[in-house]
Amino acid sequence: MFKKLIAILFVLIIGLPNFALAQTKQKVSLLLFNGKIFTADEKFSTAEAVAIDGEKIVAVGKTADLMAKYQASREIDLQGKLVTPGFNDAHIHFAGVGLALLQVDLNGSNTLEEARRRIAAKVKETPKGQWIVGRGWDHTLWNNRLPTKQDLDDIAPENPVFLQRVDGHIAWANSKAFELAKITKSTPNPEGGEIVRDANGETAGVVKETAQGLIDRIIPPPSPEMIYKGLLLALDEAKKFGLTSVQGGEDAAAMPVYARLLSENKLSARVAIWQDFDKSVADLKKEREDFNSLKLNPSHLKFSMLKGYLDGSLGSRTAAMLAPYSDDPANSGIPRRSEEEMIKMIVERDAAGFQMGLHAIGDKSNRIALDGFTQTQSYAVIQQQWNKTEKGLVDSWKVIQDKDSRRHRIEHAQVVAPSDFKRFAELGVIASMQPTHAISDKRWAGERLGEYRVLGAYAWHLFESYGVHVAFGTDAPVELLNTYQTLYAAVSRQDLEGNPAGGWQPQEKLPMAQAIRNYTYESAYAEFAEKEKGTIAVGMFADLVVHSKDLLTIPHKEILTTEPVFTIFNGKVIYEKK
Repeated sequence: MFKKLIAILFVLIIGLPNFALAQTKQKVSLLLFNGKIFTADEKFSTAEAVAIDGEKIVAVGKTADLMAKYQASREIDLQGKLVTPGFNDAHIHFAGVGLALLQVDLNGSNTLEEARRRIAAKVKETPKGQWIVGRGWDHTLWNNRLPTKQDLDDIAPENPVFLQRVDGHIAWANSKAFELAKITKSTPNPEGGEIVRDANGETAGVVKETAQGLIDRIIPPPSPEMIYKGLLLALDEAKKFGLTSVQGGEDAAAMPVYARLLSENKLSARVAIWQDFDKSVADLKKEREDFNSLKLNPSHLKFSMLKGYLDGSLGSRTAAMLAPYSDDPANSGIPRRSEEEMIKMIVERDAAGFQMGLHAIGDKSNRIALDGFTQTQSYAVIQQQWNKTEKGLVDSWKVIQDKDSRRHRIEHAQVVAPSDFKRFAELGVIASMQPTHAISDKRWAGERLGEYRVLGAYAWHLFESYGVHVAFGTDAPVELLNTYQTLYAAVSRQDLEGNPAGGWQPQEKLPMAQAIRNYTYESAYAEFAEKEKGTIAVGMFADLVVHSKDLLTIPHKEILTTEPVFTIFNGKVIYEKK
């Protein structure tokens, strides 16, 4: 009996250290271990494990160290899988993504007849007289033949139809729509737009740029319930692609719906909404005051920059170019407004403290945007000289010289003149780019631009060689909301079939590590949020993606079949691959 007591006592004494150790482990909510953690910091560092407590990351390091220190409510053995920060789409029309899922989808219509079949199917389920809207058609797939109103009239004689091209810069409408909009042979082109006409001067069926507004303004806007339903669909898509932050869309009108989703704990992505650059400064400030009065959590929902347009798109030949299109010598594009007016508006909004993101596709529009941002610094110098006090000049040079203070952006920055790349860097202007545009446009971009200008097109590697911050996005629903296609395009410069061999303009390819950083850290930087998300580090929000394949090592083609195993948002698993 005595020997048994001694044995039991011995076992208890030996086990005390382990028992004490278990009692002193720090409790956390989630622990990921045995993985390849790509932190997306500037050194492209990797680790093995991440500890999360609540909404924040509390530790990053080796598996043995973190398992010895932390006890988690849920532990996930990554089995060597790659983990990255959650993707942050720096340019997406998120409410538009949702609405597109509810409307006519013409993406991938390789023939006019296929597009007509899809439209006819929608007509059958739509009451007579009700508008039919949608987007996604691409006439460059139809032997470059623009569609006509007659192509719609026979399949939709009693429903007005309005269908935007894939890029959103021109639209196709039927006779009923033109009739309701009161657009006739004598209707003049609006500034910054064009009503395409036939040989007799009659409306042909297509309206470009601002002329779209002549029809769009009479279409009943989507109801809040429709926006709500669409956003739920868009959020569901985002989870499936590891997208945890979105920026953009001129979605200020949808703000009440976003606020509703947040209050219902259904907003499973961080949303930075853009305001309309064209609104007056007074209206923009009032919009922000009204939003601030709601006292919402800005890490989940906020206003960010002002979005403005300088031109159209290359696909519709409405991008403003310094010289005519190589395949259309009489056309240099359609600027949205005069250079003088645009620069005046830029300076005014900068002085009011707004960050701006200006849509600029052509080299002319990119130059105008840069000229405008240059003028904001000149204006600041003048203001400084008026701010004299007894102590001398107010130290506003810090504001002038600090390129980080506004972080103005150019959205797309698709075609840039050689001398203007350096200006982006000198002015601290962010190039907000969408890699899938390059692999979609490569079929005709060379013909549009010619062999010289094309070297400055979709040039994310060249931008980075100048030290320019480059943020990545999709521009969905213009392109698909597919984060892996974005990465694939950035590193391969090939279409989805793998053409051309070696990539189109291959000098612009990026290493995968850099492409991921552009899609995480740089996107966060573009919205002044790099101190709270975009890298995997202590104190950052726990927005992470566990990938099915190692993006850093697999062949390019396998990127397209990679998917999230887990999407983690705000410290919670919101998507798990079954």
